Amino acid sequence: MRRHIGAFATASAIVASFVFALSVIRSQHISSAISDEEYGLYSAWTQSHFSKKPPQGQLYVLDRTFKFDPTEQTGGCRQPTVETVRVSASLTRQLADLGDAEYLFNGYPPANFRLPWKFALVDASPDLEPGTFHLVAFSRVAFNWNHTKALFAVSDACAGGECGRGGVVYAYKQEGRWLLKPTNCFWLY
Repeated sequence: MRRHIGAFATASAIVASFVFALSVIRSQHISSAISDEEYGLYSAWTQSHFSKKPPQGQLYVLDRTFKFDPTEQTGGCRQPTVETVRVSASLTRQLADLGDAEYLFNGYPPANFRLPWKFALVDASPDLEPGTFHLVAFSRVAFNWNHTKALFAVSDACAGGECGRGGVVYAYKQEGRWLLKPTNCFWLY
């Protein structure tokens, strides 16, 4: 009888550990600081975005993230539309859970934000002629539990919204390298 109780206790402990692990996986959340991995994705997107045509004029990067909540969007940026490219609802939920929070970049420039072009971090759009600069901004990045998939929003604007575009990017790792895939969510200024 004692052997059965011991086996039952062991099985119960294994089940409890499994349930706890599942709850951790299901309750992924974005940390309170921008991670090095996020900066790496920001760098990858910027280099990909300007790969065919390097930024003309000055390149500025907003020194904090912007809010992007797929559950509050309309049109092509609504959560179900973003999920049509096989984006997990847990990724969109993580971005929604951030609320209105903005997060400052760490350092100047951040250690893992590497670009082949000169750039400056700014806290607002510069008061310059349209077409003489790019202002790039990012949302936080939501990762799946094993950091092989990610979702974030980007913006490339100039002159207070007179030109530019933005959208949601789905990223996935293949052979240890992030590949970027646009979603059906994009906007023009």
